[in-house]
Amino acid sequence: MQGRFMMSIQNYGGIDIAKKHFVIGITGMAKTKTETNNSKGFQHTVEYLQKHHVSLVVLESTGGLEIPLAKALHHAGLRVVIANPRQTHSYAQSFSLGKTDSKDAKMLADYAQAIELKGLAANMLYQPPTVAEEELEALVKRRSQLVEMRTAEKNRLAQIHPSQQQSVEDLIRHFNTLIADLDKQIAKYNDSNFDGKNKIIGEIKGIGDTTCATLMSMLPELGRLPHKSIALLVGVVPPAKQSGESVGKTGCTGGRMEVRNALYMATLTASRFEPKIKAFYERLIGKGKPFKVAINACMHKLLRILNARVRDYLCLDGLQCA
Repeated sequence: MQGRFMMSIQNYGGIDIAKKHFVIGITGMAKTKTETNNSKGFQHTVEYLQKHHVSLVVLESTGGLEIPLAKALHHAGLRVVIANPRQTHSYAQSFSLGKTDSKDAKMLADYAQAIELKGLAANMLYQPPTVAEEELEALVKRRSQLVEMRTAEKNRLAQIHPSQQQSVEDLIRHFNTLIADLDKQIAKYNDSNFDGKNKIIGEIKGIGDTTCATLMSMLPELGRLPHKSIALLVGVVPPAKQSGESVGKTGCTGGRMEVRNALYMATLTASRFEPKIKAFYERLIGKGKPFKVAINACMHKLLRILNARVRDYLCLDGLQCA
């Protein structure tokens, strides 16, 4: 009887990741377990979590270090959430000001249980990108890196000694060539790998090939989640700041920065040329709203339009609807 009862218990896991190792915490267990951050450690982790009937695992977003482990856990059938460190840090401070890898792992396990009990986990689950999405994301990120380097050289050109100007100009031209080549690759990749979904996104004025590629590769949930969930995922919904009669200024934080930045640039253009966004922007400005408030509201509206269009496309195509 006791054995059957123990088998029915569902535990929650948290994993604190570093470059060479990671620490595993499980709800209700005082001790943590340390594993090597490699494929052998991933297999040991899967076996350990399954042995203790873990139903949900939370990892923090750590600049990509968490992705290989998250993929391994997902492919083993475990539910995985990659959490925003800002949110988990706030959660941790409500319990303890101390910080160690073991404490962080236990805290993440508690956080996993909390979001499950509140019904939040379902819309936060990690879904590994497809091969096409990964390759497109690599192209977009490389383009962004080259644009940053080109901007640095352009800024340097105004200050550099005349004897070195030619060198900087040559490098800028080289960056121009590389970026133009990547633009062609991105456009070709968009057209050949996403069955027309990219064309639905690109119909909106302001959404160019690079923005479309960013959305396709870094926001695969587009069209598959409710509007509120997708807005929170991107980070275009400012959190409320109100206590008593005091109302503080709000701003958008967290979310997927690359997607939000691309959406911001697209919104600037859409606010001038896309009829619905333009009318909405002008109405907000006419009411005296500051520029940043109006643009953020337009970003939110543009994202809702994109989400609805992709959702309708997926439904027509016989896929899962949001």
